[in-house]
Amino acid sequence: MSQRRHRIPSSSALVAFECVARLGGVGRAAEELNTSQSAISRHLKHLEDDLGVRLFERSGRGITLTPAGNSYFLAARSALETLTSAGHSLRLASRDVTIACTHEVSHLLLMPVFGDLRRAIGKGVHVRITTCEYDAIPAMIHAGADIVFQYSESAPHRRSVTVVDESITPVAAPSFIEAHAGALRGAPSGWDGVPLLALTKNNFGWATWEDWFSATGASARSSHVETYDNYVYLLEAAAAGTGLALGWKGFVDRYVASGTLEQVCDYWVERRSRLHACLTKKGESNENAAKCLAFLATICA
Repeated sequence: MSQRRHRIPSSSALVAFECVARLGGVGRAAEELNTSQSAISRHLKHLEDDLGVRLFERSGRGITLTPAGNSYFLAARSALETLTSAGHSLRLASRDVTIACTHEVSHLLLMPVFGDLRRAIGKGVHVRITTCEYDAIPAMIHAGADIVFQYSESAPHRRSVTVVDESITPVAAPSFIEAHAGALRGAPSGWDGVPLLALTKNNFGWATWEDWFSATGASARSSHVETYDNYVYLLEAAAAGTGLALGWKGFVDRYVASGTLEQVCDYWVERRSRLHACLTKKGESNENAAKCLAFLATICA
């Protein structure tokens, strides 16, 4: 018959022993543990019987540790502190929420409302935002994310909410619009010489300048296109007056509200793609992730 790998006393006995040794008395230990002195004494007797050594010297003046008892106290205290710390970490981890998204979503959608998000979830919950390229999102799910952001025409998961409908319009700095006022006052078919800013990376189905011009009945024939691999950098370049940017509703709101960027047209082109926030399998068992998802459903409503 195989033997148990770990032959240790009961946790109740260890806690009682550590408490008596630390406080120097059975009465004090009983008070801290909210139990009787007789119960503490029974735990100590069972522990000494199990170990086969005397842990305490008992006299009319009280109770003191033997050399063996002092050695065991140091080991028991270390073990109990380790278990307490590990349990605390696990409880905190189960309450925390990890969100995986692109840098654009983090910077342009989440950070402006991050304070409100934390208040909506409640105190004592750590919200961690992990950024990655969009094609790395599946890996973040396996790494333990509670919520991920995904683009698709329909809801990708039964526990998901639509955060942004894809609605686009050209935007530019006021100085840029003034400098190109002649061309921009006309129809998009007359924007041939207007510098455009575009993304180099795969847009996973979201609109390009070709899509915009096609929706307006014009063709894209700009002789100058400057490219960026990050949408945040692209918008900053547009705000600096470098060129005309394609703006997504929800992503450019702060720029437009502050006057840093202005709409070139008074209308938006609606498309079928949407940005969804989705609970992962891990997130479904995290009530704070569910609270987070409910809040995300409201940020661009």
